[in-house]
Amino acid sequence: MSWTPQTAASLGVWAHPRYGVEVFLGFYLLLIGVIRLWSELLARRVDRSNLDRSLRAFGRVLLAFRFLVPAWFALGIYLLGWGHLVHDGWASVVHLLGPRFEAIQLPMVLMGTLPAFAAWAALWWSQYPADRSLREQTLLDDLEADLPVHAPPSFRTYFLSNLRLQILFTTVPVLAIILLRDVFALGVAAWRGPAAVKGDAVEFATMLLSTALVFALAPEILRRVLQTQTLPDSPLRRRLEAMCRRVGMRYRDILLWRTQNNMGNAAVMGLIPPVRYILLSDLLLERMDDDQIEAVFAHEVGHVVHRHMAWYVVVILIFTLALVSAGQFMPKETPAVAGVPSALLDVLLPVGVMGMFLVYFGFLSRRFERQADVYAARTIERNARERSEVRLQSSVDGANVPSEFRAPSASLSSSTSHVGEYGATVFASALHRVALMNNIPVRPRRRPRRGLFKRAGHAVDNVVDALHNWLHGSIHHRMAYLRGLSADPAATHRFDRFMIALYCTLLFALFACAAFVVASSAPLK
Repeated sequence: MSWTPQTAASLGVWAHPRYGVEVFLGFYLLLIGVIRLWSELLARRVDRSNLDRSLRAFGRVLLAFRFLVPAWFALGIYLLGWGHLVHDGWASVVHLLGPRFEAIQLPMVLMGTLPAFAAWAALWWSQYPADRSLREQTLLDDLEADLPVHAPPSFRTYFLSNLRLQILFTTVPVLAIILLRDVFALGVAAWRGPAAVKGDAVEFATMLLSTALVFALAPEILRRVLQTQTLPDSPLRRRLEAMCRRVGMRYRDILLWRTQNNMGNAAVMGLIPPVRYILLSDLLLERMDDDQIEAVFAHEVGHVVHRHMAWYVVVILIFTLALVSAGQFMPKETPAVAGVPSALLDVLLPVGVMGMFLVYFGFLSRRFERQADVYAARTIERNARERSEVRLQSSVDGANVPSEFRAPSASLSSSTSHVGEYGATVFASALHRVALMNNIPVRPRRRPRRGLFKRAGHAVDNVVDALHNWLHGSIHHRMAYLRGLSADPAATHRFDRFMIALYCTLLFALFACAAFVVASSAPLK
């Protein structure tokens, strides 16, 4: 949506559009073919003796290729003629339909992003033989650990599961926003004429209204995208419902999230109670005991109690207002800065703001996750004391919690104002189990001593860890932090004060950005 003929002209076109488009699409086909050949070879030659090494090498290359998909897409849009092709094609359609349809953006978005999404999905086809073979190799490990065994999924099940989680979960809400925006734009064009839609104020208003509507209704959409159903009535469900009543948290339903036993995770969706859902995946329910499930559930409840979704909205508003302020401070008529074309600045400005947003969003997300961890540990402590019977398991489904993350005595605290030893230990055991289920490293990876390829592989592993830790923080640090809180009651109160200061800072930034936008928009006298 950020591509324009003016921006492309300022960057220059590397080759003739037709020739460039062939290179653009051909490179995607090459990526898919290479992974498919390697996947077939891996499926035929892998055995239990080289399973771990083969899995790591294949995963590293596949991760690199997945990074290449969006990177090559950007080159195709701006330098290889794909942007020109999509723009000219849609312009021909608009010429036939009428000028008022020029305001519609959804067809261009669908046509423009189709190669990247198709390449991303085709990589699932490429990696399926290796993934199926590796799953078959791990069946014996599950049997030896006395865990439930499931046959590897068919390609159809495998493809649809990835499609739901990796593409539809993100794109369906975005496409719904653009669709609503197009409906509003058509209404404005019919009422005030096609020229009215091109104004910045109309564009901002239609996008803001569309985003707000979709954001409010997104849980109803996503619960169907993710293939969920109501969690059946059971002692566990009644235990979780009692926790919600105790803290006064309202919700629409507790859902069983069907992942074909591929993911052990939980989530909460919805800003308002009528469309708020709490999801627990099938693998999580299968491989964790009730105490651990209650701990994970309490973590999700902590997100709701502390209104983290609402604070995310505040952060988005702050950066939106900052972007508007930057646009007013540097209008389009401003000449090129330091030799940079003004059309290129129109792209660099939102990209820079987005980069700052991602950095701060990661920082904020990690603090929210830590606050939900603290809330869960407190809740577990309180619930255990109310039940008046505590049996702390030293072994969880055959996986011991490392002693360094276990509180010294794991006894109940007489107060709920700080993280107690029992709550910290139970929640640490839940985190440890989640890490094992999802193949997340608990400890930071050790640096290899020698070898160029080993060092390169270690660098890729660090990238994978960083991507996960960017939003949630590492399992190692989360477990250690709770243990530290349980050893020092005053530390919990210091953390509470830090979060209050953080929320006050966000509110100050919101009002400051809003005041700056209003002041800079007011005409000078």
